[in-house]
Amino acid sequence: MTTRLRVGEAVADLLVRHYGVDTVFGIPGVHNIELFRGLHRSGVRLVSPRHEQGAGFMADAWSVVTGRPGVCCVISGPGLTNAITPMAQAFHDSHPMLVLAATTPTDALGQRFAPLHDLDDQALLARSVCAFSETVTDPAQVPELIARAWDVFTSSRPRPVHLAFPTDILRLEVDAFAPAPSRLVRPTAAQQSVDDAAEVLRTARTPVIVAGGGALGAGAEVDALARRLDAMVVLTGNAKGLLPSDHPRNADACLWFGAAQRAVEAADAVVLVGTELGDADLDNGGRALSFAGPVVRIDIDPEQITRRVTPTVSLVGDAAPTLAALVDALGPGHAETSSGIERCAALRATWRAASRADLVPWLQAIEQALPADAIVALDSTQLAYAAQTWLPARRPRSWLAPYGFGTLGCALPMAIGAAIAAPDRPVVAIAGDGGWLFTVAEMAVAADLGLNVVLVLWDNRGYAQIHQSFVDVDAEPLGVAVTSAQPTTIATGFGWATAEVDQPGALAEAITAALAAGGPHLLRVIAPATVPA
Repeated sequence: MTTRLRVGEAVADLLVRHYGVDTVFGIPGVHNIELFRGLHRSGVRLVSPRHEQGAGFMADAWSVVTGRPGVCCVISGPGLTNAITPMAQAFHDSHPMLVLAATTPTDALGQRFAPLHDLDDQALLARSVCAFSETVTDPAQVPELIARAWDVFTSSRPRPVHLAFPTDILRLEVDAFAPAPSRLVRPTAAQQSVDDAAEVLRTARTPVIVAGGGALGAGAEVDALARRLDAMVVLTGNAKGLLPSDHPRNADACLWFGAAQRAVEAADAVVLVGTELGDADLDNGGRALSFAGPVVRIDIDPEQITRRVTPTVSLVGDAAPTLAALVDALGPGHAETSSGIERCAALRATWRAASRADLVPWLQAIEQALPADAIVALDSTQLAYAAQTWLPARRPRSWLAPYGFGTLGCALPMAIGAAIAAPDRPVVAIAGDGGWLFTVAEMAVAADLGLNVVLVLWDNRGYAQIHQSFVDVDAEPLGVAVTSAQPTTIATGFGWATAEVDQPGALAEAITAALAAGGPHLLRVIAPATVPA
């Protein structure tokens, strides 16, 4: 006799048995209890943050570190709206995330009866930050929608998916869902396009490869092409760790430096792999790059191929097999020379010299203490901006930052998500005293779970970067003289170990000691106050 399940149970059962979901981030509430009933029955690990925004950032980081879709489970209405910020971050940085949410009963959808947590159209609200967003009005839709979501996650440009379940639908009884068939495969670039690209690149003398987050799983192939072409590799922030930071051909994530942009523009051939070349990548006021030589562009998303750049040759395909095919088409070339290595070394020296001198000693201190297998999570703060290039990433999927959306407050929950994804690896986060307070409640999660997280708090007593932005445009600063009062006292109240430092050497020692001790640690850096009180 077949056991009947409620829809909430059947959804969890399908995700666990057929899609390998083993971790979910979410907060229970009256409207999503049936989903939580299913999660409990299926035996997944449930991580309960203190705010749905934290759930989204944790799931996003978990996804980056594991390479698998992060899953969130939230309540109707405010649960979904609270999660939209991390969903938008995952959307802009092309990370897979499945958001399961309750919504109002089917007879109240769009009726404005003012039921609890009512949104006129919850799915529509989420649609602008999702690959797709749908309301389930018939349980029979579930297998097809879940299969469609996994097609997005595994066979196209990954982005969030939101599924809204009316509360009455969640309570219905059904047989266990069978998975629907996948309809997509990763696209493969046409051989003629590969041959055309090889012809363009074969005679290049100063080529540059620009790799973005879409190439994150293709480090070996990027390396092989760089050696075959004697090219220099420049990374976007989302690709940091694709090649180790000390790789001789890797100029690292330096694309927002003017010197790096000029080097790319001057190259006699450029290969763009899995990158938007967006404003967040370039930080140059929205100016599109102007290339002197031909451009070969590789992207899994056909809509991305001609955005901001009209390539000489377009290759629509997954990065790793497309790059491998391109190396094969180029055939054996000249012996490896040092031109690409020399150009890379010169560019690295240039951007290092351009780093903020007052921050370099602090960056050197963190670098000194950073283990080779560390995962780094960054927020939007002055020290983190400089760290994005300066600090090393020695392996893929070890670098977390809000590149595409640029939000505040993400570093702490991202560090927690990373620590849950890789409990055997040290996690070091950098946040400012302003942004940290956006998600400070998530410190409780790290304490509850005893996670090995070290948070370096850059405390300059205010929104220093925003203050400088006011000054830059000759506007009177307003609303930037804020403080976190007593951050170490706050952290102690959440059960974290703490220390305060005001010298770089002391910071290096404190990080080393915190990592050795284990558990959550907040290290307050008492930086020079640059915002007038």
